[in-house]
Amino acid sequence: MQIETVGPYQLHLFACELPAPGGWDSFVSILKFDNVIQDFRCVLERHHASTIPAATYEEAINEARRTGNALIEAGNLPE
Repeated sequence: MQIETVGPYQLHLFACELPAPGGWDSFVSILKFDNVIQDFRCVLERHHASTIPAATYEEAINEARRTGNALIEAGNLPE
């Protein structure tokens, strides 16, 4: 898992190894900083980032990152 900050958001990037024939599945959770509670709160939990397994852990994390950034840029996340 990796955590990255993008403005008021945190991306939690996950990659899970798949059984034979192998590959990696990618997921992203998105948290947004809440000024009232002065902490991050989850606005999207373990969103599946791709329907096609990645060949490597790094590719899966990159896919999760791309998906998370696209969701933030689209602006359709719950407040």
